[in-house]
Amino acid sequence: MATYTVTINERTCSGRELVMRLNNMPEIKFEKMTAKKRKSGLDEALEDVKAGRVTEYESVDDLFEKLGIDV
Repeated sequence: MATYTVTINERTCSGRELVMRLNNMPEIKFEKMTAKKRKSGLDEALEDVKAGRVTEYESVDDLFEKLGIDV
């Protein structure tokens, strides 16, 4: 048995018809895949905070000093 990935536009008449035909064939296992939702920047930042991937500085001057920037 082989696995194939096919993209079907269900908004078209032929796409809907193809999906119906595949669903009606007992020898074909048919699964509808949904697109993965991308995380927003805020979600990624909150995950960084939870995982401890955050650096804190006492002041802006301290940050600049750590980065080697002379002000």
